[in-house]
Amino acid sequence: MIPVVALVVLSSNPLTRAPDEARVERVLASLTTREKAGQLVMAYPQIGKETPVEVGGILLVGAALKNLGKTKERVESSVARAKIPPFVAADMEGGPQNRMKKVASIRELPVAREMAKLDDAAVKTWGHKVGVAMKALGLNMNLAPVLDVSSAGHMERNGRSYSGDEEVVLKKATAYARGLLEAGVVPIGKHYPGYGDTDGDSDHALVVSDWPKEKVLGHADLFVRAKDVLAGVMLANVAYAALDEKPAILSKTLVARAHAHDWVAVTDDISITMLADAIGGTTEDVLVQSFLAGNDILLTTAPPDWDKGLDYIGILTRTAEGSEAAKAQLEESCRRVLRLKDRMGLLDGK
Repeated sequence: MIPVVALVVLSSNPLTRAPDEARVERVLASLTTREKAGQLVMAYPQIGKETPVEVGGILLVGAALKNLGKTKERVESSVARAKIPPFVAADMEGGPQNRMKKVASIRELPVAREMAKLDDAAVKTWGHKVGVAMKALGLNMNLAPVLDVSSAGHMERNGRSYSGDEEVVLKKATAYARGLLEAGVVPIGKHYPGYGDTDGDSDHALVVSDWPKEKVLGHADLFVRAKDVLAGVMLANVAYAALDEKPAILSKTLVARAHAHDWVAVTDDISITMLADAIGGTTEDVLVQSFLAGNDILLTTAPPDWDKGLDYIGILTRTAEGSEAAKAQLEESCRRVLRLKDRMGLLDGK
């Protein structure tokens, strides 16, 4: 049994803490180009259980959360083998997306659409329960809440959107996020700038929104209204034709708008085939373009040491060493990652 209650009194809201800029710069200067590149990668846990952990973030889904005792051991081992403590993340939205159903306190976590029927205090309580359960396993980042305002379409059908009413979405998403923060887990809002009523599943096919620019920015503004409870935003794999022909994660325009609010910009999964097809290239091209677009956390559902996969860190290192502009981009993104880690207390003692 995982002791999920014991952490409650020890936790606090990481976003109320200002980063120690001198420490951030000191740590940044201590890293090699490859180590800086590693800080931008969030991936499945490594296959090797004794090798150094180079990635800046570890993503836990599916089988990695089936045996909670082993999950805790694996997280502790990964953190111990990392030069810089990693983000350890899962997407704990609720309902069918509940990755931690084996934890009794959150087994009945509602899907967002059902959670919207609860009062704000109850939604915050659910966020806190989720945060406490995550912290007990060593997780410190939730790829949630969903801030898509959807009265129809893909996000409405699967229940992941709280509502088609933006005020309801704002109230419930921020309540859930505040609960997470009180447990010491940082929320990442998604899917920026907003899925809305757009149909189609962007995990399987290119989804292009025909919204006018004003509507895209209007949906993005909802995230801004929630900015005090978000450590960052996950950009959508949807293309917004009024702003860019590429999916949002590859759009310098949209990534820059996320940075304007002091957020880390996180990609949705860059390993899906649709993204490579959308740009007429390869998954390596998607990785490089996501990096050059300015994203700070490049999320992939492929283990970084999988012999059949990409050498994500090596590719980023070579890209950064290939031009001064790419090198500067790496510095800026790594700095944003380290600033958030410092706010979370992960750089204490460095």
